[in-house]
Amino acid sequence: MTALLLTRRAEREPASLPALPLVAALDVGVSKTVCLATRRDPVLDLHPDRPLRVLGVGQQTAPAIASGKAADFEACARAIRVAIEEASAMAGASITRVTASYSGPGVQSRILRGAVRIRSGVIAGRDVDAVFDAALESFPSPQLTVLHIEPLRYFVDDGAPIDDPVGKAGRKLAIEACIVTAPTDAINALKACVRMAGAEVETLIAGPKAAAASALTADEFEQGALLLDIGAGSLGLSVFADGALLHAETVAVGGVRLTRDLAHKLQTTFAAAERVKLHFGSVGAACDPREAVQAPRLGFDGRLEAATTLRGVIAETLTPRFFEMMLVARDRLARAGFAGAAGPQRAVLVGGGAMMPGVRELASEALGMPVRLGRPFDLCGFDHGEAGPGYAAAAGLLRLRLDEPTLDDVEEAFQPSLANMLVTLRQATTGAWTWLRDNF
Repeated sequence: MTALLLTRRAEREPASLPALPLVAALDVGVSKTVCLATRRDPVLDLHPDRPLRVLGVGQQTAPAIASGKAADFEACARAIRVAIEEASAMAGASITRVTASYSGPGVQSRILRGAVRIRSGVIAGRDVDAVFDAALESFPSPQLTVLHIEPLRYFVDDGAPIDDPVGKAGRKLAIEACIVTAPTDAINALKACVRMAGAEVETLIAGPKAAAASALTADEFEQGALLLDIGAGSLGLSVFADGALLHAETVAVGGVRLTRDLAHKLQTTFAAAERVKLHFGSVGAACDPREAVQAPRLGFDGRLEAATTLRGVIAETLTPRFFEMMLVARDRLARAGFAGAAGPQRAVLVGGGAMMPGVRELASEALGMPVRLGRPFDLCGFDHGEAGPGYAAAAGLLRLRLDEPTLDDVEEAFQPSLANMLVTLRQATTGAWTWLRDNF
């Protein structure tokens, strides 16, 4: 009898629509690998400043950080697999495709120009595609993979720059675009690592661009800002103005160098120096230099033994190297033509290295501009506490991925049918009656 009642109730109740598949972001770094997962929300998508609700979080410390040496291929794949599995288990669904970032050495950008003739006299979408192709033809390099090509301005018949040429009358269309590339070998290695971990890379995004998508304000995108992503293995730079990416690159300097300096100063292992840096590290005058802290050192037998040091010693060791990193960033900006009044007038720091006390003040001194610490905006559902600067790249990947939906966002098993349409209509009607009852 009970089974019969349950069967009749199931027949009366509307069937639920299949859940949308997970959208996952994967940020692979030298010190840690982060995977964030979410689903598209049709309601939140209608809001221009929608919050980003994270359903799954996976994080794995990279094996390289324990020794200070480059991680091998299999170790990298294991870290990726564990991070994906953790995010998948927390979200309650499998992750088979990820949007990944590349923040390793070799990311660079340049401004390309191209032009085409307009035969019809009125510019159409195909003409815009053609001028993009013409710009790319001026940059033949099989050793580099194009990550992004973003239009900066269009010109019709050598006139004033415009944002959208479609529908304009003219005989010639020209473009200036920013192209961001990375070494093909490194990109292939990253894709192979992800594939070995059991997933596929659907989109690759440069790390400095991804971090900016979650940490810069709308005003900073428009008025101009420099984003610095301070990672363990590299320093990422990206420059934005007028809502467009003007420059992006990575420099092979990062937090690992600070840890090596500290290990040499304290006469300890790289792993021990990393722990001391994370717990007691600071730069500039951001600590009490007389405070004594635990800092184990190598004994005569080659094993770690208990020891103490002053926080002032740690700061004196880390400060010169961090200041040098900021000077490198300033020099790279100058080489790219963004020095002085021609460059950004404020900077935002993200990445794991941005959390060290004193970095904002020291960076401002070295760069000669106001600096603030960045963190992902509108990120909710994060069970690890408040998401700090170290999660900016992963959150930015999710934001960029959700801004560009694909057909894969729809469940493959979903078949448009009369039954599905009736379920959708019934659910919408039920929701409308509930809203009317609760509000009137």
